[in-house]
Amino acid sequence: MSRPSSLTVDAVQLDDEGIYRCRVDFKNSPTRNFQIRLNVVVPPHQLLLYDEDGRDVAGVVGPLEEGGNFTLLCELRGGRPQPTLTWLINNKSIEDHTILKNDGKVIISKINIGGAERSWLNTTIRCQATNTPLLSPHERTARVEMHLRPTSVYIVEKPGQMSADTEVTLVCVSHGSRPPAQITWFRENRRYTRGKHTDFANETSTISRLAMLPHPDDDGAVIRCRADNPVLRVALEDSFRMSVVYRPVLTMSLGSTLNPNDIKEGDDVYFECNIKANPKEHRISWYHNDQQVIQNMSSGVFISTKSLVLQRVMRRDAGLYTCRAANQIGESSSQAVYLRVQYAPVCEQPSTLLIGARLDESLRVRCTVTADPAEVSFYWQFNNSGESFQVSPARYVSTGGTASELRYRAASERDYGALLCRASNAVGRQQKPCVFQIVPAARPSPPKNCTAKRIIKNGETYLSVQCQAGYDGGLTQHFTLEALGDTGRVLVNVTAEQNDLVVWLNISLLELDTLREDETLAVIARNNKGASDPVILRELVYRDAAKQTENTTRSDSRFPAAAACAALAAILTAIGAIVVLIVKRRSERTSTSKRPSQSVVQVDANGRRFLIAYPAPAEKMETKPDILNPKSESEPPRVVLESSDSKSYTLRDIHSEGHASEPYSQHLSHDDVIPLR
Repeated sequence: MSRPSSLTVDAVQLDDEGIYRCRVDFKNSPTRNFQIRLNVVVPPHQLLLYDEDGRDVAGVVGPLEEGGNFTLLCELRGGRPQPTLTWLINNKSIEDHTILKNDGKVIISKINIGGAERSWLNTTIRCQATNTPLLSPHERTARVEMHLRPTSVYIVEKPGQMSADTEVTLVCVSHGSRPPAQITWFRENRRYTRGKHTDFANETSTISRLAMLPHPDDDGAVIRCRADNPVLRVALEDSFRMSVVYRPVLTMSLGSTLNPNDIKEGDDVYFECNIKANPKEHRISWYHNDQQVIQNMSSGVFISTKSLVLQRVMRRDAGLYTCRAANQIGESSSQAVYLRVQYAPVCEQPSTLLIGARLDESLRVRCTVTADPAEVSFYWQFNNSGESFQVSPARYVSTGGTASELRYRAASERDYGALLCRASNAVGRQQKPCVFQIVPAARPSPPKNCTAKRIIKNGETYLSVQCQAGYDGGLTQHFTLEALGDTGRVLVNVTAEQNDLVVWLNISLLELDTLREDETLAVIARNNKGASDPVILRELVYRDAAKQTENTTRSDSRFPAAAACAALAAILTAIGAIVVLIVKRRSERTSTSKRPSQSVVQVDANGRRFLIAYPAPAEKMETKPDILNPKSESEPPRVVLESSDSKSYTLRDIHSEGHASEPYSQHLSHDDVIPLR
């Protein structure tokens, strides 16, 4: 036969096992028989893989801890001939396994493994059952999942030096942790929360970036990067000590032994300045109200390294104190510390205030002091040449912590004199009183030091006249710029209060062009008692040099004539004043009844004040002891109290010829009762 004879058995079953015989018949030869043994192999029909609690591992073993122990069981059912079980890890056979059961139908094998290694991560554990080489082994597999500790953590490029207020980025890298490590930044032992950090992670690595702004307080502090395995609760960390350079940081305080609310004039105080700086400061300075304090031992100001000592402080030493320090990075200042110096009341107006008053005129004299504490009590006193007495409290009221107002009326000439105001507080009594000299009202003194210049305002040219106010006569005065002539026109009228020192009068040059040739400019002070002597303005420049070279108009050509007329008018005015003075003195010599019976205060060009007293009739001497006795009927004396500092007076006798006698040997203050004799 061209092909051997064959028997094909499909879907072999266990019943097909046995001896098969093939018989071959020949025509000329005996029959032959061939026997073939058919063994039917039954593969295992069930293979299970589970842990010691009986839970199917479902294709994954673990997660296992590195170095930890685990137990697996493999159960085989069926199979003919009986299969053998084999364990493999990473394709390496595990010899150490235990057969828990083998009854011919079921085989159970168990393995106990300790010291799980990192290399087992994601490897395969196999349980294989084999009973014939005809088939591939029947097996169950499971992937190994593990929890791993971090193997390393480090801060990349640790900075050697950082600058305060300059942002720096720190990078921390962790490797080997599964699940990925959680990175946390710490300053010393407390979590660092000031900066902004971002994290990136894969299966076993984590990168954290921290953007931080170093502070001066960070200098010398340890910053740590900690990598935590969130499951195993194990961590690694890296750290470095920060070196931060910064401008000085200062904290200033009043001396710890001092009570800031109980410092009075005459006490000693000191300040302390605490300085932190890197690099070290090379200059320290102290300031009082933004003015630098310089050491002055004779004045009781001592400066040491980090302290300021003030001996015998006065009220002027109160205020805000700061210390400053500088290093190579820059300069900075401490917070301000307020020094409160309590003191007895002091008059807010240091000099005597002259108040002009008419008879029966109601006055409100206001006395204001400065004091700390501001809770003060007032009392008033009246002095004149003949008497001194305390003013009844019913006549004055307190208008606010440090002010008192007295209602006063001069009913007769005896009521002219000095009002003294004193106050006291918890520190003490006011030493120098506030003095208000009540004098008869008089016409004002002429302005002084008048100057003129041309100004441009809103595109228009003005002549600006500036004067210093003279004595106001004790009343409110105002100032006029007048064109002196036949008509006496008022060109400018300016009101000035009693305390105004400088008076401005502006007149348009166009209005000035209307002056006639017989008119001249004059500044005059006025109050309710009358007008002062005029101050004639001469040598005024109305045009600049450029305009003087051009063709002059009618008004330009008139100025030389006007100046000449002004000079002539001034001369005539002076002559007239002299004639009036001579006539007046003759009338005083012939009739004593026409002499004024009250004193007049005047101020000369040098700022000195004169209290001029005229003699009274003899029959009135008993009722007016402060009026002077005449020396003789033919030569009435005038006694002048001359003052240059508003604090003391010199007594002079002015004779009719105008000569002054030698000064009286006694200097009198406002507090004295002045005997005029």
